[in-house]
Amino acid sequence: MKIGFTLKPRNAQIDDIKKQLVFFEQMGAGSVEVPLYELDVLCGKKIVIEELNFLQKTLKPSTLKFSLHGSISVNLMDEEYLEEHKEILKRDIEVSEAINSKILVTHFGYTNIENYKNKEKYKKLLKNQTEIYFKMAEYAKSHNVILAIENIFPFTPTSYAPLPNEIAEEISSLNHPNAKTTIDFSHAYLNCTHNKVDFIEQIKTMVPLTRHLHIHDSFGRLKKMYTYMHSEDVTYGQGDIHLPLGWGNIPYEKIFSKFLFSPDIFLNFELADRYKRYYQSSYEAAKKLILLMK
Repeated sequence: MKIGFTLKPRNAQIDDIKKQLVFFEQMGAGSVEVPLYELDVLCGKKIVIEELNFLQKTLKPSTLKFSLHGSISVNLMDEEYLEEHKEILKRDIEVSEAINSKILVTHFGYTNIENYKNKEKYKKLLKNQTEIYFKMAEYAKSHNVILAIENIFPFTPTSYAPLPNEIAEEISSLNHPNAKTTIDFSHAYLNCTHNKVDFIEQIKTMVPLTRHLHIHDSFGRLKKMYTYMHSEDVTYGQGDIHLPLGWGNIPYEKIFSKFLFSPDIFLNFELADRYKRYYQSSYEAAKKLILLMK
């Protein structure tokens, strides 16, 4: 299992990645996740060749394995901008191949509460997305890339994000070797708590399909109260606050004691630079979690 961290370039500066790669190599990490969503490699739905070349040059000397997190805004349940989302996902796949990342993390779609309550409409949106995912999985296959489709949570009070069991059902129905899943434990915790369903049982449905993990902590409380800045969200314990393990209350020991994840999986910490001094302890905590599976 490859323990790693998401790279954090400031203001889309690929130069920042160089020192971070060395830092993680010296720590003993096995992988890093490249955040395409924080770079300017894509512009106007096209690849900026100069930026991609610079990214390739920067990553090439590293001994780490790479996964790529594609554009966060891609939403294949968004009818209004669907064609644009499809084009961006194709570009994400192409960039993933270009940097020798066999894993592309992309978010499962979401919709609004009104569409969710209209069951016929909701089923239609899911069915259409699943059909698109099959085509995208075929495109990914031709580029030697696996889609690792990530569970999310409602970003706004008027949104509905499908639960992990819904994602597992849709991706299972594809039965495509290049369409797998990413479990984001905090996203699942937030969504399951919000919808009053069993978090562990929901996670269970995605485990057999999962090739990538996003690990960070939270309290399972959607952000509802206005706060002045992110630090105050941390203060009140609300939202997807990406905390070091142990700061929130996600039951990671229970999860890793109960489930057996694939041995070639990416276990990736999504921690901001503000928690850099906790990277090493997070790495050590991950090794202990992996031992629980054995």
